[in-house]
Amino acid sequence: MDVAGFLTPEFFPFTVSIGLFFGLLTLELVFLMLGGSLMGDGGDADVSVPDGFEADFDADLDFDVEADLADLDTDFDALETDLAETELEATAGNFGVLAWLGLGNLPAAIWLASMFLSFGVIGVGVQMALSETLGLTLNAALAAVPAFFGARWFTKTFGTLFARVIPKVETESVSERHLGRRKGVVSQGTAARGRPAEVRVTDRHGNTQYLRAEPFRDDEVITPGTEVIVMRHRRDDGYRIVSLDTFNDK
Repeated sequence: MDVAGFLTPEFFPFTVSIGLFFGLLTLELVFLMLGGSLMGDGGDADVSVPDGFEADFDADLDFDVEADLADLDTDFDALETDLAETELEATAGNFGVLAWLGLGNLPAAIWLASMFLSFGVIGVGVQMALSETLGLTLNAALAAVPAFFGARWFTKTFGTLFARVIPKVETESVSERHLGRRKGVVSQGTAARGRPAEVRVTDRHGNTQYLRAEPFRDDEVITPGTEVIVMRHRRDDGYRIVSLDTFNDK
């Protein structure tokens, strides 16, 4: 089949999907050359707590939420519970359709690229196989059905393998306290009360962790790309985040 054949209506959606994959790949390379990444700001590897953070946080001078403060794990050296991989998977499981699609195990940009590539390749493969064996091709909408479910299976399987190769849990037994007080970046979604966003955190051994967290303050909205401080929240065994702009504005 010549190149023009891939632009026919039966192949066009799958060709576009593959093209979008290469577009994302090109953008990621450009961002990397500029010192960034589609998965979030790469400037959070060498982290430190801002001066005065612990004093301000413990005294609750700037956050009028003294009642809630008792629920936060401010004694960051007291707890040594290992962060199990199943905890993060359970968090992703709360999001229904997204978990079914396999989004919980992958950063959003990698998940999207995987879906684009697998959908396009499977769709083209189905059409070419039918053309070679039966001399016909399906309507693009019909061919998209097996392509979608095949892409969903591939992406979810890839996500599971990705989680093992690039572990969310450190092999050196990183505890939850080591993700608390870490600087991170909101990499996907806007964080608000009741709407956790994906936060990219680099632990003390240089491994990248992904977690979902809500703002500490009820009225705070934290947008993608914002640098934050991650804190443990004892009540729901989850996380809360505070924008670093809070400290920079002092």
